[in-house]
Amino acid sequence: MPPHNDLDDQGTALLLESATPRERRAILRRRRHRPSTPREARITQLVVSLLFLAGGIGALVEHVDGHTSSHTVAAYLALIALCAVSAELSRRGRTRISFWLLCTGMIALGLSTPFLL
Repeated sequence: MPPHNDLDDQGTALLLESATPRERRAILRRRRHRPSTPREARITQLVVSLLFLAGGIGALVEHVDGHTSSHTVAAYLALIALCAVSAELSRRGRTRISFWLLCTGMIALGLSTPFLL
């Protein structure tokens, strides 16, 4: 008999049907604490990148007026470009690179914000 894959719902249902209560709890515990799949990680990273992209566009619209320096506008445009690149990388399956790029960009923007406003 091949090893059982917990992610197979039909196989899990059959396994739960014939298992003892203790085995059921162990199966459910393993299933609950399973790591996310690469597809789930990709989708999560894409959604986070798009949310930051929308936030960056909103902040840019809010800060574009006659009293805002060009450095601030340039920083928000860089943030928008960074989020777009991150979203594209995660869409293509480069989730780790996308994550680190987004993190470093957000940290850099956060550290430079007091000097821009």
